[in-house]
Amino acid sequence: MSNNPSKTIAVIQITRIGDLIQTYHSVASFKSKHPEHRIVLICRKQFYKPLEQILSKVFDSVYALDNEMLLTQPKVLDEFLSQLQSEKIDVLINLSFSKSSNYLASVVKSQYKIGPYYNRLNQLIVEDKWSQLLYSTTLRGTLNSFNLVDFFRNIIGLKFSPDSDLQRTILSQTNKEKTILIHPFASASRKTWKGEKWVEIIFKLLKDNPQHQIIIVGAKSEHVRAESILQNNILKSNTARINNLVGKTSIPELIQLLGSAALFIGHDSMVSHLTSFTHTPTLTISLGSVRPSETIPYHLNAYSIAPKTKCFPCFPSDNCDYFQCHNDISYQVVSQIAQELLKNKAIDKNWAQNTLTEFQTSSVHLFKNVVCQSGLLAQNILDSYSDSKETLKSIYRLVWSFTLSDLDENAHLPKINHNTQSELISVLSSLQYLFELSGFGKKYSRYILEELTSSQPRLSQIKDFSKKIDEIDSLQKIILKTSPLLAPIIDFSTLRKANLSGDNIVTLTESSYTVFEESENICKIVYELIETIISEHKIQQKKQTSKHSESI
Repeated sequence: MSNNPSKTIAVIQITRIGDLIQTYHSVASFKSKHPEHRIVLICRKQFYKPLEQILSKVFDSVYALDNEMLLTQPKVLDEFLSQLQSEKIDVLINLSFSKSSNYLASVVKSQYKIGPYYNRLNQLIVEDKWSQLLYSTTLRGTLNSFNLVDFFRNIIGLKFSPDSDLQRTILSQTNKEKTILIHPFASASRKTWKGEKWVEIIFKLLKDNPQHQIIIVGAKSEHVRAESILQNNILKSNTARINNLVGKTSIPELIQLLGSAALFIGHDSMVSHLTSFTHTPTLTISLGSVRPSETIPYHLNAYSIAPKTKCFPCFPSDNCDYFQCHNDISYQVVSQIAQELLKNKAIDKNWAQNTLTEFQTSSVHLFKNVVCQSGLLAQNILDSYSDSKETLKSIYRLVWSFTLSDLDENAHLPKINHNTQSELISVLSSLQYLFELSGFGKKYSRYILEELTSSQPRLSQIKDFSKKIDEIDSLQKIILKTSPLLAPIIDFSTLRKANLSGDNIVTLTESSYTVFEESENICKIVYELIETIISEHKIQQKKQTSKHSESI
C-alpha cells in the first residue's frame, strides 16, 4: 500500500466499447499499483452497460451519459455535472480525444486536467506531452506504432510492467473446445469484408478441420448479414457444424465462448478486443481505416493481417468507391495462418517462407504482438525488409520512448532494401532542413528574450523576431507537404508551440525556446538513426557482393 494520500481521478472515455476495453487495461494497471486512489469513469451509457461487470472491477464509480436524455432534456447535463462536482475530482484525464469529450473536459471541475480540453477562449489546450503526441500522431497521420493501451498508460503516468500487465485475464480455460469463433462484421463497410470472402474462409476451415465447429457472433443489427453468409450454397452441406449466435449473446457470454474457443477470427471490433480478457489465439483482418499497430488486441496471442495497399490505412473521411485493400488479402493466406494457429504453433518468418508463396505474401503484412520495454509492439513478421514508412515508425517509437519517458529501449533497427534507402536519403535532406529551422527558432526566441530582459526593450525588434518565427512555422508546413514522413516531428512541435507554458511574455518565450530545442534534438536523433540504418544496409550489400564474387 502506498503512503501517498488518496486522490480522486476521473477518466473520460465516451467513445465506443473497444476504446472502453483499452481504457480498462490501462486503468487496471494503474489501480493494481495505486489501490489507494479512487478512480471514476465518465462514459456513455449505451457502451457502459454491456461492460458493467468488467468495468466495475477497476472503477470505484461510474457516471454514464444518456445521449437521448441529453438531447430531449437539457437539464440532464446540469444534473450530471452537479453529481460529478460532488466527487471533488483531483485529476481529470480525457482519453477520448473527440470534440465532444474535449468540451466535456472543459466543464468538469478538477484541480488538474490531463488530455485535451477547451479554455474560456474556446482554444484547444493539450498540456501533457503524451497527450500531445497522441493528438498529433494518431489523429493526424498513420506513423504511430504504440498500441492505444500503452498510449493511455503513458498519459496516466504509468510505466509498462509485463509481469503484471500481460497476466491479467477475466477468464482463462486450459481445456479448449474444438470451436472457432468468427465475427465477420465491423462498424463500417470500409473495415468489413464482403460476405463472399467469409463464405470461403468458413468453408475452408470446416473442410480442413472436420472435428471443429464454427460459431458466428455479432450484434442483432448484423443478423441479416449473417444469414446472407450462411445461406450461400457452398455452406449448405455443413450447416450442422455452424452455430449462428448473432444477436443472441451478451458480453459475459461472449467472453465465456472466447475462453473455450481454439481460435478467434474477425475484423477490428469490440469482439476482437474481448480476446484480451481470455488470451484466445486471435487473427484480426485489418481493412480500411484500421491501424493494426494501435488497435491489435492487447495480448501475446494476437495476430493481425493487413494489406500493403498504398492508401491503407485511410481516414474515415476519405472517399473510396472501390475498396482495393479488401481484395489484397486473399482467403487462402488467412486460412493457412488460421490452420497454423489451430495447431498452437507460433507463426514466424521461417514458417511463412516455408509455407506461403511469394504471391500470397507480396500483398499483405502480418503483425504479431511482442513485448518491448515500452509495451506491446505489433511486429511485422512476414517481410525481410521494411519500407520507408515502417522504418520511420520504428524510429519514432524509439525516439518518443527516449524523449518522453527517458526509456532507452533495446530494439533491432529495421533492415531495408535499395528502394527504401533512396527514399530515406531524401528524408535525410528534409530532416537536415527541419533541424536548421529549429536552430533558427531557438536563435530568434533567444533574441526576443534578450530584448525583453534589456534595460530598454525595443518593441520593433521584438516584432521583427516574432515575424521570423512565424516564417519558420510556414516553412515547416512546406516541409510537411514535401516530406510527409516527418509529420510526427512537425505536428508534435506545432502542438507544443500552441500550448506553451507560462503566464507572461518572458516565460512563454522561454517555453518557445525549449520547444525548438526539443525539435532540434529529435531531428538529430532521427537523423543519426536513419544514417545508421543506411550504413548497415550498405555493409550488408558489400558482404553480399563479395560472396557473389567469390562464388563466381
